[in-house]
Amino acid sequence: MNIVKVTVDTAEVRRTMAKLPAKLNEAIRKSAIRKAAKPFTADLKRLWLSASYSGKSPHRRAISYATKLNSPKRMGGEGSSIRAELGVVLGAKGGSKAKGMQYVYPWLENGFNHKSSGNFIPGSHRSLQWSMGVVNGFMQAISREIIAEAKKILGAANVV
Repeated sequence: MNIVKVTVDTAEVRRTMAKLPAKLNEAIRKSAIRKAAKPFTADLKRLWLSASYSGKSPHRRAISYATKLNSPKRMGGEGSSIRAELGVVLGAKGGSKAKGMQYVYPWLENGFNHKSSGNFIPGSHRSLQWSMGVVNGFMQAISREIIAEAKKILGAANVV
């Protein structure tokens, strides 16, 4: 998976999560990350669908279909920072709609050496530029969702 890794480490979230048992802590983290990432994932998919390249559109659609969110299986122990990964899954794991046609993603994103001419074709860095623009908003959305989920469980009075 070609990914952008996001880490949330705010004192407010850390104090709130410290009040929860370990399994509940991890469940809340994962659920909050999924909720917070939905609009960002959809935005990245739209970005790739509207990408202007002179090639065929099935590759752009495949990249869009293979854009996924991944919250790591092992988030770390209590008090560890919260991580999320948003990116394009390469290969068959990208989903049945992608059909493996998203393999061109690294070339479109990062560039490549053209075999015939020997010239370097520069990449668009479309996902990288997009992610740099939204990373702060994404971190804030994750923080808000974690606190909202914790309030449901602990009650508003117990959440910092």
